[in-house]
Amino acid sequence: MTKKNGVTGQNFNGQIDQEIDRSLQQVFADVRQQTEQICANLLTEDFVVQPASFVSPPKWHLAHTSWFFDCFILEPLNIAQTKKSSQYHYLFNSYYKSQGAHWLQTNRGQLSRPSVKEIMSYRQGITEAVIELFESNSLSLKQLEVIATGIQHEQQHQELLLMDIKFILGNHPWPDAYQQIADTDKFLLPARALGWLESTENISLFGARIDDFSFDNERPRHRRWISGFQLSDRLINNGEYLDFMTDGGYRRPELWLSDGWDWIQEKQITHPLYWRKKNQNWDEYHLCGLGPLNTNLPVSHISLYEADAYARWMGARLPTEFELEAYSSRDKELFKYEKAFWDPSEMVYPAPDRACDEFDTGLLWQWTSSAYSPYPGYKTINTALGEYNGKFMANQYVLKGGCVATPKNHLRASYRNFYRPSDRWAFTGIRLAKDL
Repeated sequence: MTKKNGVTGQNFNGQIDQEIDRSLQQVFADVRQQTEQICANLLTEDFVVQPASFVSPPKWHLAHTSWFFDCFILEPLNIAQTKKSSQYHYLFNSYYKSQGAHWLQTNRGQLSRPSVKEIMSYRQGITEAVIELFESNSLSLKQLEVIATGIQHEQQHQELLLMDIKFILGNHPWPDAYQQIADTDKFLLPARALGWLESTENISLFGARIDDFSFDNERPRHRRWISGFQLSDRLINNGEYLDFMTDGGYRRPELWLSDGWDWIQEKQITHPLYWRKKNQNWDEYHLCGLGPLNTNLPVSHISLYEADAYARWMGARLPTEFELEAYSSRDKELFKYEKAFWDPSEMVYPAPDRACDEFDTGLLWQWTSSAYSPYPGYKTINTALGEYNGKFMANQYVLKGGCVATPKNHLRASYRNFYRPSDRWAFTGIRLAKDL
C-alpha cells in the first residue's frame, strides 16, 4: 500500500493510529470488490476452465485470495471460516508448505466443487470477518502488517486473473471478447522510429526505499556499478517482430539460446502467443476480441527466449534489471511515448487514466537478462510469509516495468516480477539494450 496508508512493506514505520487503520480498512474493502469486478464479465462456465497447467481457474483465484486472510488472520484468532468447510484449506492453499498439504496447481481445473456460488459466499464471509476486526479496533501492528501484505497479494492475483482469463478466452477455437471497447480506431497512431537513450557509467542505488511498500525480494537497498549503456526509447512493435519472423527468425538456431531452440522445436513455436494466421494474414487476440494484427502495437506475450533471439537478430541484447531500474529511477521520460502505441482494449484495469501515473511504466513487462536471485544481504521473514518470494529464486528471470494489468500502486522502479524463460501468458514485451 502507499505510504499515506501507513504501510511500509512487511514493516510499519511509526504509530498505527485509528485513522490509518480506517484507511487500510477502506483499501481492503475496495480491493476485495475490484477482484470480483474483474470477474463480472465472465459466464459461470468460464470460472472453472483450466486450459493449461500454468493457468488457474478464476474461481480458484477468488477462493485463494480469501484463504490467505482466513489462514493468516482469522485462524490464529480461532475464527477461521475454513472450520465451516475444512476442505478449503487443502484446496486453496497455493504453495505454503508450512500450512500443510495442498491440491496440485496442475489439477485445479478438475474440480467442479465447491461451486462458484459457494466460493463467493466464502469470500463474503472472509471480507465481513476482517472488516469486523477493523471496526473493533483490536488489530495489532503485526496483524495490520499481514493484512497489508494480503492486500498486495490479492492485487497481484488481479493481474494473474486477467492473464488467465485472456488465456482461457483467447485459446478457444472461436475466441470471444472479455470486454467490448468502442471506437478503438482513434487510438491507432502511426509508428515512431526506434531511438536510443544513453546512460553513462555510474554507481547507483538499487532496491526499495524504506518508506514505501515493498516485498522482501526488493530489499535490501544497495549500491552497484553500472557500465555505460543504451536503451531503446520504446518497446519493439508487431511490425518489427514480423520482420524477424519473415527473415526466418524461428528457423535460425544461431539466434537462439540452446534451451530456447529446444523449446521452440519441441513446442513447435513459430509466432507470438496470441497471433493467428488466416488467408496469409495475421490476426491478434486482445481482451476486446480477435482482429487484424496492428503492426504499430508493441509485440506482446513474448517469452524470454523469443525476446533474446530478437535482440540477437537486431545486434542488441536485453537490458539487465539494474539498467532498467537505474534509468527509470532517474528519468521519467523512458515510458512517455508508449501509451500512444498500446491498444486501449487491454486497459481494463484499473482506471482509464492508468497511463498518467507519475512513473508511467505503461504497457508491458520487459524481460531482462538478470536471473531472479537474492540481493546481497537478503533475508526472508521468519514466518509462513517467508515462502512468498525467496523460495522461487531459481530458474527464473526478472521482468521490470509493470503492464496494463498491473495495479497502479504496484508500479515502482524497484518492483521485481519473475517468470520462467518459456512463459508467455503474462503481458510481456521487448525493450532492447546496447553497450556504449
